[in-house]
Amino acid sequence: MRIITATTLASIGLGGVAAAADMAVPPVPVALPAPWQGFYLGVNAGGTFGDANNDFGFASVDLPLKGAMGGGQIGYNWQAGAMVYGLETDFQGSSLKGSISTPCLAPLCGLPLSASYSQELHWFGTVRGRVGYAQAGWLLYATGGYAYGHVDTNATATAGPVSAQLSTSETANGWTAGAGAEMLLAPRWSVKIEYLYVDLGHVTTSFPIAGLPTINDSTHVNFNVVRAGANFRF
Repeated sequence: MRIITATTLASIGLGGVAAAADMAVPPVPVALPAPWQGFYLGVNAGGTFGDANNDFGFASVDLPLKGAMGGGQIGYNWQAGAMVYGLETDFQGSSLKGSISTPCLAPLCGLPLSASYSQELHWFGTVRGRVGYAQAGWLLYATGGYAYGHVDTNATATAGPVSAQLSTSETANGWTAGAGAEMLLAPRWSVKIEYLYVDLGHVTTSFPIAGLPTINDSTHVNFNVVRAGANFRF
């Protein structure tokens, strides 16, 4: 009888110790998935439209710009719960261009006179921060930062037998801001749509003409980017 009682008490004691041990050890927290975390690399393509506002001092010319663009991007995301923070840089080839012509026919002018003026952006790029909210495989984000691009200007003028042609190339610097939406297709793949407003600031170009005062042009280039793209996560 004593043996049975001792055995029973020992079993109860061991059970209590085990229960106390179970209560003392907190459950291991399960890490929430962070599908947007890490490096990514991608490609994009779309369209651009905007203006090149030229101020010559004695006259102003507003050139509408439009064209296609395409390129690639690379970036890194940090995810904390539903919030996603990132850095991204991209580089784009572009056919963004605008031109104007001013013909003057001989019956209306003393001499046959014509002139043309064009500006184009062969490439541009951005370096931006991103902040977004992720839910159910979607990421909605705002973005903004530094923008740069290469502005080519070409001017020609003809008056009777005399003609002149001037060309310049300048790198412009400015800023960009926009927003986008990205959707996961697979653990490593996503697609996105994005809008950016790009302001490249003012670029001053000088046109020296023999026998005449130098003509200075202050150009303000700004344009909109609408594009779609795909990203692969490492």
